[in-house]
Amino acid sequence: MITRHGWTAIIAAVACFVIGRVFGLIELYVLGVGIVIALLVAVISVQRRLPPLNVKRIVSPAMVAVGEPARVDIQLANLGRQASPYLQLWEPVGNTGGAPMQLAKLAPGQAASAAYRVPTARRGLIRTGPLRALRRDVLGLTERTTTLAGTDEVLIVPHSIPLPFPSVGSSGRLGQHLRMKSWGQTGTEFHSLREYQRGDDIRRINWKASARATGLIVRETALEGIRRCTVVLDANAAEYTGDSFEQAVVAAASVTSSAAHAGVNTRFITHDVDLRGPDVAANTLRWLATVEPVTGVAEVASMNGGMSEGMGLVVIVTGAATSPVVGELRSSISQDETLVVVCATTYSPSTRFVVDATSTESLIGTWSHLIVGSTQAVHS
Repeated sequence: MITRHGWTAIIAAVACFVIGRVFGLIELYVLGVGIVIALLVAVISVQRRLPPLNVKRIVSPAMVAVGEPARVDIQLANLGRQASPYLQLWEPVGNTGGAPMQLAKLAPGQAASAAYRVPTARRGLIRTGPLRALRRDVLGLTERTTTLAGTDEVLIVPHSIPLPFPSVGSSGRLGQHLRMKSWGQTGTEFHSLREYQRGDDIRRINWKASARATGLIVRETALEGIRRCTVVLDANAAEYTGDSFEQAVVAAASVTSSAAHAGVNTRFITHDVDLRGPDVAANTLRWLATVEPVTGVAEVASMNGGMSEGMGLVVIVTGAATSPVVGELRSSISQDETLVVVCATTYSPSTRFVVDATSTESLIGTWSHLIVGSTQAVHS
């Protein structure tokens, strides 16, 4: 490819031939020929094949949270028998820019390396590459671009905040509510034996122990804790303004990770995905890395089936407590489930279990106060 300087040289050569012809100046003919020869030499020099270059790109790490460091290392080695020319390397990074690098001449068997940092300020999928090498002649009249390596990806997942997970022993309002609800659960873990009292379930009577006592003995079980947690993300674009959807994504990632870390059966659902299983936290982070709000009414996936019996917690992450999805969930959850609403756009204090997620600080404070009765988060 001829550069701007090359086109200037062509125009100059033509001018020399024309002016030399008009005025009969042999010197201009000689100058024009010299320019043409220089152009031919430039074209031949950049069209020569490059010696085989082994290129290795190392992305570390391939998945990183927002704000955490990530880098790409480029390693090149000359596998040919001739030295490689001076090359200007360019690697696109995402859709907004790239990393320029300079590669000096490499002797046969010689290697070189370079590195650059990947921007991780926002979540998303960043593609790096393809790596291109620009080769110019000495005079800069012609150039040629060669692709040396393909593409790789860096996944920027949302930041996950460690949050305390509720239990029947939590001292906050939600913990007290769960403790009262647990009294209605049968329970399976043995706690102690005690004398029968009016109103006790006859199925709890321990007949072997009763035969050795003067009265009936009841088998007392431990209070049933939360066994399942369903996190629902309302992706309806109408519920969010500004960066509030990003706050919703952070809240959904944090609650899902905290539930999975607590060891309960965790499920994440939204309008087009239903994730569950032992890797639900990692899979949810990967999905949340590229999620975008949906224009129009975005209905969440079905809440039916797939979860174990016992007490459950349903956490809906939405714009406000008045969201239509909140009303749908209130009417569809079972008696063993407790609904918690996390508001990322508009928050109003309520006697119900509502969390302010309009900022990271508010999410930590109101969630912790609801769970443990304190505005300080419990970090694991």
